[in-house]
Amino acid sequence: IRGIGFDATCSLVVLDKKDRPLSVSIGESRNDDRWNIIMWRDHRAYKETDEINATNHEVLKYVGGQVSIEMETPKLMWLKRRKKMTFENAGKFMDLTDFLAYRATEVDVRSKCTLACKWTYLPHKAAAAGNASAGWSADFFKKIGLEELVAENYERIGQTVKDIGEKIGGLSEQAAKEMGLIPGTVVGVGLIDAHAGALGTLGAKVEKKNGVDIPLGRRMALICGTSTCHLTLSKEPHFVPGVWGPFADAVVGGYWVLEPGQSATGALMEFVVKSHWAYDFVQSEAERKGLSIFDLLNDHLTTMKDYRKQAEVYSKISSLPSVSGFEQPLACASSYNDAVRIKRAIKEAKNGRHSPGISPIVFEKMWKGRIAYLTKDFHCLPDYYGNRCPFADPQMRGMLTGLSVFNTNANTKSAGIDELSIRYLSVIQALAYSTRYILESLEAAGVPEVELLFMCGGVSKNPLFVSEHADITGRIIATPRDNETVLIGAATAGACAGGSFKSLEDAMKAMNHHGKKVYPEQDPALALYHERKYEVFRRLYKDHLAYRDIMRCKPTKEEDPACNVNCSIM
Repeated sequence: IRGIGFDATCSLVVLDKKDRPLSVSIGESRNDDRWNIIMWRDHRAYKETDEINATNHEVLKYVGGQVSIEMETPKLMWLKRRKKMTFENAGKFMDLTDFLAYRATEVDVRSKCTLACKWTYLPHKAAAAGNASAGWSADFFKKIGLEELVAENYERIGQTVKDIGEKIGGLSEQAAKEMGLIPGTVVGVGLIDAHAGALGTLGAKVEKKNGVDIPLGRRMALICGTSTCHLTLSKEPHFVPGVWGPFADAVVGGYWVLEPGQSATGALMEFVVKSHWAYDFVQSEAERKGLSIFDLLNDHLTTMKDYRKQAEVYSKISSLPSVSGFEQPLACASSYNDAVRIKRAIKEAKNGRHSPGISPIVFEKMWKGRIAYLTKDFHCLPDYYGNRCPFADPQMRGMLTGLSVFNTNANTKSAGIDELSIRYLSVIQALAYSTRYILESLEAAGVPEVELLFMCGGVSKNPLFVSEHADITGRIIATPRDNETVLIGAATAGACAGGSFKSLEDAMKAMNHHGKKVYPEQDPALALYHERKYEVFRRLYKDHLAYRDIMRCKPTKEEDPACNVNCSIM
């Protein structure tokens, strides 16, 4: 082992002055010091987040104009207010990856990745001053009531800060014994898990169809798991409202990082599927066939859009008379019931019976159907867990439109898998429209156009998720050769720290590899379809915000500003 690198979620670890855990919990576990980590997705500090953003302080310029509820500063404020003894007795507040490196080496070094991206630390100011502490803003901490951190010269949140690829120290005797490794093995500066994913992918050699390699500054990493982090690097800082960053040197030295993202991706897909009334039936079918439920849904969507596989049926149906108004493909059926009628006609034809209303023209069109068209009348806003970008609004919520009533008795479970499949597809498409919205927001702010989306993480293994993103964003999608790209990113940092490479970029080029490339379909009809769906997607945002304003008694442009409702009760 030449070097070790750590990655972890951007969760907050609290230790006392003897490096023992301190409870961050309230309720029954408030005195149980085993619970000493506030997880990244913990939204307890929403009031503190609003207070910080109300300051409009200069440091907020480097987090898209406002801190996220997922960042560490609001959580520190919450601890001071709600767990005062924990805050006062704490000896260290650490990002989880920094804690792991500290636990392994007993050397307290903080990562530029964690501090810049989650703690309002400004590495470029520290570099200009030649002093690590200059990266912190004393005025900011005093303004939000964390003046103790300034008075102690930032001892608890980080006085020594290093670049990714630098060495922290060697494994301690205790850590080496626990890990079965050699004491003194080099440990490098760690990263947030998503940023490790970027480090493990963006250096791969990926060429366009003309053989030209796509430059690093025109690539974006999508680390798709529970949530999605979109990360792109540039030589110059770009300030984009609602987009985290720009963060100096947060992944690769000499590059600024922009970090848009989505608060729920895999978690949203799983929730929508599991909360559907047909879930139990679909899950049992998936188990019976030895498939994951997502693979089953993908296969079923293919069946729904393309009955060409049942070629023996068409000869029986082709002579049937046409009924005006029903000459459309199954995938573009004007309603779910129309799709059911086509399926019923096929079933009856198999049994030697003819069904009126299905013409040869219908089937000719149906053969050209695409999975994407199944959601023509079904739309989704995916912000069930708030919007990370481009609105940076944790109170944003999700929407589904196009719902129908279904009989849920045991005899209609097959209809349930159809409806669930369409709902599942609408979520995937909404996440892709959200990524398109993010890309357009970046370009509007002067960020060079992204040509390649490099996907990694568990959700990127879903081929439908990948292909829909290619078609909707119009970008080339690359997926990694290796499954665990986040770990490869951490290993890349460790390899560089251990001296295996002269620079982090050299390490990336050697250790990053792409597997498949997916190109967007060159189909004008499909592109037009997605343009219309995207217009609906953007409209859903406007409508949602308008509904919220109505309930808060904020008049819309269309209504009288006078309001006689007593909103104090809401």
